[in-house]
Amino acid sequence: MTPMTHEEVENYLLSMPDTKLDYPFGENTAVYKVFVPNSSVSRADGVQEGDEQRTEPYLNTVKGVAESTPQQSAASTVGVPGSAREQDSAVRGDWKMFALVRENKTPVQISLKCDPLLAETLREKYETVLPGYHLNKKHWNTILLTGQLSWEEVKDLIRHSYNLVTT
Repeated sequence: MTPMTHEEVENYLLSMPDTKLDYPFGENTAVYKVFVPNSSVSRADGVQEGDEQRTEPYLNTVKGVAESTPQQSAASTVGVPGSAREQDSAVRGDWKMFALVRENKTPVQISLKCDPLLAETLREKYETVLPGYHLNKKHWNTILLTGQLSWEEVKDLIRHSYNLVTT
């Protein structure tokens, strides 16, 4: 098996619904986050809402839309469906990390959230699955994408991580 490239991994991560790329820890760590709506939200007008469904996509945060500074963002998103202003009166929620990729590393290193029992099993079975680098070792694994795990297995683990934070 051949190792996965950073581009393949990134394209797959960003194909997950409501996902964005961020660099909160500096330029060496790409962080992939998913928007998770709160089940009970408070609107700016103080009205409590329960099972409101988000109908507009968060266009300014998904793949294919360039990041901008907060000032540029506010100015360029006025009246845009899914903009920060419109989101303010829509469903509230949080951006949750589900994957981190270390930049400029060979082989590619990806950290994924994982069920604790599965995390231990994977570490015992594969030498390229390690406790999460700079993360909670119980809930995160760092995987060296050398080809020991197939691309299908890696995609399964990415979906597992994504599902853990969205459900």
